[in-house]
Amino acid sequence: MENIIPLLIVLLVFLIILIAASVKIVPQKEAWIVERLGKYHRTLTAGLHFIVPFIDRIRAKVSLKEQVLDIPKQEVITKDNVVVRIDAVCYFTVVKPEDAVYNIENLEYAIVQTVQTNLRDIVGSMELDEILSSREKINARIKEVLQGASSTWGILINRVEVKEIEPPANIVQAMSMLIEADRKKRAMITEAEGKKKAAELEAEGYKLAKWQEAEAIERIGQAQANAIRSVSEAVGSPELAGKLLIGNDYVKSVEKVANSQNSKVVLLPPSVESLLELLGRKRES
Repeated sequence: MENIIPLLIVLLVFLIILIAASVKIVPQKEAWIVERLGKYHRTLTAGLHFIVPFIDRIRAKVSLKEQVLDIPKQEVITKDNVVVRIDAVCYFTVVKPEDAVYNIENLEYAIVQTVQTNLRDIVGSMELDEILSSREKINARIKEVLQGASSTWGILINRVEVKEIEPPANIVQAMSMLIEADRKKRAMITEAEGKKKAAELEAEGYKLAKWQEAEAIERIGQAQANAIRSVSEAVGSPELAGKLLIGNDYVKSVEKVANSQNSKVVLLPPSVESLLELLGRKRES
């Protein structure tokens, strides 16, 4: 009896170790690759699983989350023979863990090399101006090329984004000078257009003022003609009507001069006829 108790204890410990080795709990968003006697057996998804100890083993643990892979910066010669430094970032997700483990030796290294190769090909077929203004186009073309190669690796390329395009320093300086010259050109054009508009408005205002002045003179003349016609009809003599209107204007003028602070002496003609005679002499002279 004393010899059986240690044996039972050893057996119990062995069973506990065996059970612990057979129970596998896979976290969320992970997949575990199980091999049996060196051959792929099955893929464990999130949850509780049991394997056969000493026969089955966990070959790899693969993350199913979206992963970000930085593509190192490299020098590329553009179509117009400009050397630019360019880097990118790749976002991918593993959709077939067994393919990602068995179909490619080093998945991340393969993605980096494929992205860099296609970047050189795509950027090398474009000119610098097109590269700087067509990042979305470059991203779409790289993603399209990678989809074909990545399908056998069990991954899905979500997107590829060019992070930075670095032209040579002399090209950057020349572009800055060109942008500054274009900005000054637009400012000069805007200023010239403003002056032209101001001149047009001033000319239009002067024209309007002259037109209003002419219209006022015409109305005054028309009013005087109407006044002469009315007085002439009232007195029955055009000549007498003219004398009456001139006399009326003369009286108003004398009244205005008399009320002036600077007026000291006012000389009056003896009659309206004398005034008309004086005006006639001035007209003849």
